[in-house]
Amino acid sequence: MRAHGVGFRACTRGGLAPEPRPAAPIEIRATWKGGGEPVLVTADAAGEFDARLTVPSDTVPDDYDVTALCPVNSKLAVRAAFEVTPAPEPAALTLDPAEGAVGTRVAVRGSGFGGCSADGGQAGAVTLAWDGGPLPAVTPARIPVDAGAFTAGFTVPSGADAGAHTVTASCAGGEQVSVEQPFKVTAEPGPRPAVTLDPASIRAGGGPVDMAGSGFDCAQVALSWDGEKWATVAPAADGTFGARFDVPSDAAADSYTVRAECTDDPAKGAEAAFKVTGADPVPPTPTPTPATPTPTPPTPTPTPDPDPGPHPDTVPVGVVVGSGLLGAALLALAGFVFLSHGHRGPRWVRDHVGSRLRPAPAATDVTEPSGTGPPTRSVRLEPHPDPGDQTLKEEDP
Repeated sequence: MRAHGVGFRACTRGGLAPEPRPAAPIEIRATWKGGGEPVLVTADAAGEFDARLTVPSDTVPDDYDVTALCPVNSKLAVRAAFEVTPAPEPAALTLDPAEGAVGTRVAVRGSGFGGCSADGGQAGAVTLAWDGGPLPAVTPARIPVDAGAFTAGFTVPSGADAGAHTVTASCAGGEQVSVEQPFKVTAEPGPRPAVTLDPASIRAGGGPVDMAGSGFDCAQVALSWDGEKWATVAPAADGTFGARFDVPSDAAADSYTVRAECTDDPAKGAEAAFKVTGADPVPPTPTPTPATPTPTPPTPTPTPDPDPGPHPDTVPVGVVVGSGLLGAALLALAGFVFLSHGHRGPRWVRDHVGSRLRPAPAATDVTEPSGTGPPTRSVRLEPHPDPGDQTLKEEDP
């Protein structure tokens, strides 16, 4: 400590003799417990002096007297009080963890910051710095000091390079107390949690789904369906796990969220979307197609043999081969078929149908006379081979 004295001008002369005497040194003594050697200093012509005293290391906290005494004038004795206080707690700073990748969340604890004070003697606050610059995303933004201690947290800056960095804690508004701690940024970030679902969708009515997770470096993982916890699993040493759940049978067609998160750190987790689709549509009843009728091919009409000409043993006839009476009857029948629009009787046939006996060339002898012009109908008869005997019976209509 430093001791400064004034008004000791009279201590430079010895007695009242007119001749000055050599100045006597001033004895400065501190009444430490256990004694201690006094410090001797000499006041200057103005009666001022400065001295430095060392507080013994074994001095206990207490109030002590420091005395300045003039050896040649006992009336010059001055006493001052000095307080010995407990040694302050050394400032300390811890980071948990002390290394990690970009984005790692770090917990900060500090002690020995009792010297941080605000205006009015109130407890002050602490600020954190990263490599001497502001550290973003600190929680809380203002770190209060309580009985010399504080707690806070921060995230490793996204632009931090791999290697050693320095985190500094200092009293806000001053540097009464300041301490720093190293932090190592690793080159590769740790595995991020991830989950997968198989299948990723299912039709309404429910069913089993397999869930797989990785990157979960914690003791327990909580599983939830659309915000509702349904199970807790313990991941393997490599951070993986497997689980199976059943989609509720009454789950409506919609999108749902399946999440897995560490029970001790809910921020460390991952989720996957799951979709429940509508039921299978009912197929429409097929309309029967009418059968396509298979056309029946027409029965071919035999093509009549071409006229072979007169056979040497056959005599051509004008109407048919046979007796004159049979020929006349056939001619009458032909006339009836072709000219029966008026349902003519036998008499009309006899008046209008004529025939020639063979042999004779083919001729048109059956006509329907018209009073106003040429005949309107005619019958042509051609000779053919003898068909054999024919019988014709005539009946009146």
